[in-house]
Amino acid sequence: MHATATSPILPGTAPHSWRARYWQRLFRTAPSDRDPVVLLHSRIYILPTRRGLAFIATLATMLLASLNYALSLGFVATFLLAGLAAAALLHTFRNLAGIALAPLAAGETFAGGALPFTLSLAGGAAKRHAITLTAGGSPAVTVDVVPDAALPVTLELPTTRRGRVALGRVTLSSDFPLGLWRGWAYVHFPLDGVVFPAPEAGAPPLPAGMAGHDAQVQSRGEDADLAGLREYTPGDPLQRVAWKAVARGAGWYTKQFEGGGGGGPALLAWRSLPRTQDTEAKIARLTAWILAAERLARPFALSVPGTVLPAGQGRAHRRAALTALALIPERAS
Repeated sequence: MHATATSPILPGTAPHSWRARYWQRLFRTAPSDRDPVVLLHSRIYILPTRRGLAFIATLATMLLASLNYALSLGFVATFLLAGLAAAALLHTFRNLAGIALAPLAAGETFAGGALPFTLSLAGGAAKRHAITLTAGGSPAVTVDVVPDAALPVTLELPTTRRGRVALGRVTLSSDFPLGLWRGWAYVHFPLDGVVFPAPEAGAPPLPAGMAGHDAQVQSRGEDADLAGLREYTPGDPLQRVAWKAVARGAGWYTKQFEGGGGGGPALLAWRSLPRTQDTEAKIARLTAWILAAERLARPFALSVPGTVLPAGQGRAHRRAALTALALIPERAS
């Protein structure tokens, strides 16, 4: 988790003034919730929905008609329906009060994909109905929470560019039970995920290894030592599929090799790319090479502005390399 924003300053106010603090308390514009949040009355807001406004207008019309024509039955119906609206208001509040929300994890994706964030939602001893969560431009997620259980909820934010993306302010809302009132609360955790750069389409083959051999030699280096198996990814070479595991019904896996038959790790260096390429084009090519090295189970070293990774392979090494590319400044040299 990372804090990614500071509290905005309202026009005409000094930093940390009472007005700025009051604005932050009302709208949670900055990521100040670092611990699990339990919704209390001070965080919950309630207003009538469009249906509720129409209902209130109808009640007002009924009351005026009853007063004008002295209709006793009209008064009875009006006050019964007003009591129903008041009871619905109480149930809307109680449906949100006491909910506990905590951050669990921030995911990762490539630019253009959906970045997942996982939160934990617990309702205590009461069942919670039709709780809707949204954040930023994420699609709304509506869930019911069973008593004495924590429910993981995933919000997916659309992405367009590489870099760190903050979850932002989360809105919990509900119009249970009759849709007459909408209650909502704001929660803002310092949670962000990483958006990897999109790979270059039709990138050239991997550069020569540190020992001077090309990638094709590495790809047919079946005399290398078997390092283990990883989950099969579409596009992996068929000759590296662990067919024995497939035949046993254990699932699809790809063999990973190390050492032997390949001229050593590939060196992916920023300065070896053409100077005519701009920053984003260089990043896209290096991303494509990292993914190609993973498919070929070939170790690689990475040298980019601000980061130098020694030769390695595996999921953690791949993630570190892609994260380094995602965080390169826009005007790197």
